[in-house]
Amino acid sequence: MEEDSQLLARFKKGDEHAFELLVRKYKTPVFNTVYSIIGNTQETDDIAQEVFLKVYTKAGSFKGESSFSTWLYRITVNACLDELRKRKYKTISYEAEIDQEEKLKLKDVLAGKEEDITEDLRKKELQDIIQKAMNSLPEKDRIILTLKEIEGLSYNEISQIMKISLAKVKVWLFRARQKLRGKLSFLYPEE
Repeated sequence: MEEDSQLLARFKKGDEHAFELLVRKYKTPVFNTVYSIIGNTQETDDIAQEVFLKVYTKAGSFKGESSFSTWLYRITVNACLDELRKRKYKTISYEAEIDQEEKLKLKDVLAGKEEDITEDLRKKELQDIIQKAMNSLPEKDRIILTLKEIEGLSYNEISQIMKISLAKVKVWLFRARQKLRGKLSFLYPEE
């Protein structure tokens, strides 16, 4: 497959198919990032579409000072922060309710393979518990955990996306992991 920079260059010249290839490549990572930060499937779809609309309309402003994926994640995180600000303004609760069908869709996306029903239910329940714990964290903790633990980005990439120093990335990540571990401590028996 072509490099992101080549696809973006083709798109800037008017090749719509190149943009479609970028969307296909990054659709799932963007969706997963937004879902992990926002915690609501319906809003996640809307925000993910907003992200790709911004990429479509702002592609000409991309200077190439970072990789395309870093630029895309920065747009994604900013869209999530905008949504979280709207929630605070509207005083909407962070506890997102997901219907059964949406939970199964998420499980299919995250699991990707079939297992027996008992194992599926156990995993779904664990995912729900982890998502609720993530939703209860401050937004910067959710973002940094999502970028590192779910998307697997490097410290450098996170530093660029969040516009913070490398040292701050490490400190914030350590603290976010501690907070999440504390919220999930009931899952691990004392040793």
